[in-house]
Amino acid sequence: MTIGSQVSDAMRKLSEGRFEDGVVSASVALSATSRLEYPTVGDKAACRKFLDQNLSIISKIGWVAFGVSQPINFRYRRLDRHAKAPVVSVRTMPEMLYDVVRCTAVHEAGLPDNLRFTDQPIIKTGPDGELVLPIDVIYGLLIAIIASPKNTNEQAEGNPVFSFKQKRIPVNDLWGERDKIAAFIGID
Repeated sequence: MTIGSQVSDAMRKLSEGRFEDGVVSASVALSATSRLEYPTVGDKAACRKFLDQNLSIISKIGWVAFGVSQPINFRYRRLDRHAKAPVVSVRTMPEMLYDVVRCTAVHEAGLPDNLRFTDQPIIKTGPDGELVLPIDVIYGLLIAIIASPKNTNEQAEGNPVFSFKQKRIPVNDLWGERDKIAAFIGID
């Protein structure tokens, strides 16, 4: 499979409401793109660096319903089978996307029990670190992957359309076009 087919698969699954399955495909595309952009470092460092470098795209799309375009930190309890007691800590957005979402999706083929995505414009936290996030965060991640100059020659199957604030553009017009994406979503 290619990065383009993973992105296509993720978008299709997300549109079908199969969020967990879509996140797994998005996580594979994240790892592959990160390694292309930063080939001299390990997977963790590459993914974290990619997420940091693309945080403006991810945040702008992920938090569109809230009118916020800055990263948000989260109070979250990691479910670690090896820990003696659950630990609740504050996680930055790149930490959340890599440590919690990507690693769990890739290594366990799913999401932690206390993390859920929804198509509703809500962010919900529980007293024990449960977290519900809008699926727009994952769409933001996918658009950041598409924006990578290393993915210029990729294509999405079926040429899906990306919609943002009542504007639409074919995804295949965006591969490797970071500046075009920034202009489309309204970031500098």
